[in-house]
Amino acid sequence: MRVALNILSATKIYASKKIENLDEKRIVPKMMLRRRLTRNAKIMLYLADKCGFKGGKIVYASAFGELQSTVGITTAILEEESISPTMFQNSVYNAPPSYFSLLYGDTDEIITISSGMKSSDEALKTAALQALISGEQILCVASESIDIPNIEQVNNCVEFLESGAAVVLEIAQLQKGAKEIQKGSLDGLISSIVTLFNVASMYENGVNKIILDL
Repeated sequence: MRVALNILSATKIYASKKIENLDEKRIVPKMMLRRRLTRNAKIMLYLADKCGFKGGKIVYASAFGELQSTVGITTAILEEESISPTMFQNSVYNAPPSYFSLLYGDTDEIITISSGMKSSDEALKTAALQALISGEQILCVASESIDIPNIEQVNNCVEFLESGAAVVLEIAQLQKGAKEIQKGSLDGLISSIVTLFNVASMYENGVNKIILDL
């Protein structure tokens, strides 16, 4: 089945180690909430803000999830220390969109996808199905933050340790003018966000309708 999607807004971000300016003080004015945010949550909130999305259905994707919190928990267990409740709470894959819900009081549906290096590809398909069924605009967003101690021991292909991409989409009534999603990607970008990254790049280059095989 092929569907056409209108891309209403899209954005992307990446950095070799840590993204410096995620504007969290403006986006999350309450300090107590801001202090609890994971890196992925900060990236996701920044992307949603850049897309002008303040509420509605969300499909969120990450291959590795809250890797920093998971490492913190396992380190605490190894060193026989107490585990921080906040770290435990932040270890789940749906932490970033959950913080979005807290920030905006959004009670709409959230779907979290983790499908290895195909995570953003599967998330985009899921978002398209959501848009088709609901007739609503959907935020589809993916992020990765893998800047953990000794990452260089297991990483030999990813140059950008933090990255993310987001699109707001809806079903297009006609397929005319829709473009295939471009192939290839930025060298050194983690594969799990490539599909959304490419859609965001297309949008920045003036393409606002894509075609997708479900």
